[in-house]
Amino acid sequence: METMSDRLSVFAANLKYEDIPAQVVEKAKLHLLDALGIGLASTKEPYVEGIVALVRDWGGNPGATLWRYGDRLPAAHAALANGSLVHGIDFDDTHTDSITHVSACVVPTALAAGEANGASGREILAAMVAGYEVIARVGSALRGGFHEKGYHATPICGAFGAAVIAGKLMGLAPEAIANALGTVGSQAAGIQEFLDDGSWVKRFHPGWACHSGITAAQLGGYGFLGPRKVFEGRFGLYATHNQDREYDPEILGGGLGERWETLQISFKPYPCCHFNHATMDAAKNLLQEVGAAPEEVASIEAVVPEPIVHIVCEPIAHKQRPNTQYAALFSLPYCLAVNAVKGRATLDDFEEKNLNDERVLDLAAKVSFKGVPSDRFPQYLHGGVRMTLADGRSFERDEPVNWGNPENPMKREDVAGKFRRNAGRVMPEDKLGELVTAVFDLDTEASAEKLVAACCEG
Repeated sequence: METMSDRLSVFAANLKYEDIPAQVVEKAKLHLLDALGIGLASTKEPYVEGIVALVRDWGGNPGATLWRYGDRLPAAHAALANGSLVHGIDFDDTHTDSITHVSACVVPTALAAGEANGASGREILAAMVAGYEVIARVGSALRGGFHEKGYHATPICGAFGAAVIAGKLMGLAPEAIANALGTVGSQAAGIQEFLDDGSWVKRFHPGWACHSGITAAQLGGYGFLGPRKVFEGRFGLYATHNQDREYDPEILGGGLGERWETLQISFKPYPCCHFNHATMDAAKNLLQEVGAAPEEVASIEAVVPEPIVHIVCEPIAHKQRPNTQYAALFSLPYCLAVNAVKGRATLDDFEEKNLNDERVLDLAAKVSFKGVPSDRFPQYLHGGVRMTLADGRSFERDEPVNWGNPENPMKREDVAGKFRRNAGRVMPEDKLGELVTAVFDLDTEASAEKLVAACCEG
């Protein structure tokens, strides 16, 4: 009897570059570029020192490259560090139906496993797409159920995607990849307690998913057996992680090679929690529309989908005055105020030394929230505001589709510009052009050598 892991493994093992529509390949390249820029920018963050020191201490056979630094490490170790980099500043992409940051798990695994196994550029791109498709389906099949229970869906779903990517690039048969999926199910993990204290563990989650996926695939290559009903079994992923909700088998295993979830991934225009973006734009755009200054605002009520309230709105007093960088990233009042006061939200605005801007905090203190039922969430990370000015006038604005969503897309030049701003924080200008070219020419290359070299200093 075919299991869900069998179905996903056959799809991943058999997917060829030539089978993938051109627009899907182009989308994968854009996400690759985006992820690399974010990963390089993250090397300035204080949490990175510990992760880099860890993988250097581990050492091992030189199989894959640590971005920027150039160290050669075992693929799983390099992917752990690089995956932690991509998610390090909360600027990475989101597949909204699954509520997962897909590229943080896909790109580091594909480049590390591809480099270690001498894969061609086309093979790496095909493996990336297979990973995107698996992660999106694993998360979407539970329709937000992971987050409802306090789990972080990205590393849970991402570990399964990493396993198929690594297995595919190792040339494993479908049965071995299915075993890897069964094995990685016992490593797929992530809880959201970081939301209350701004600690660093969320950054580590995707890196561990990459490491887990590569490890599980390597075990599968040695014939190690994993449970084949890892998804649908009575003690499988869905039964254990959300007993209140049935998973959708058609979403998980249907439309493979026909419905391309890769096309449904949203880019992030702002370096903070994706749930905040539409409301941030609603407030900024409304102020500009009515010609009012932030100081003229008496109150703002953010109108948001109910499922995000406990993540970005509560407890409201803490959200209005976040005390750490990570607390600010997950504060709707702070993010809304930054965008409205400054007309933009950049990496600098979330550095801890800049969290005490009184104009921003004054406006954040005026922000309340209302959670509303939504049949559009999480496909659309929508949001709106009801704003009252000091003179008594009231206005409303709704942003039904967040900017960066495929239905309100960032263009190729927007993504490339974001990459240059991010990577340019640590890399010289000549390296930026070299890296852009290497990404868009990847399907013409016999290996990832040029691309990986362009990611490193010197």
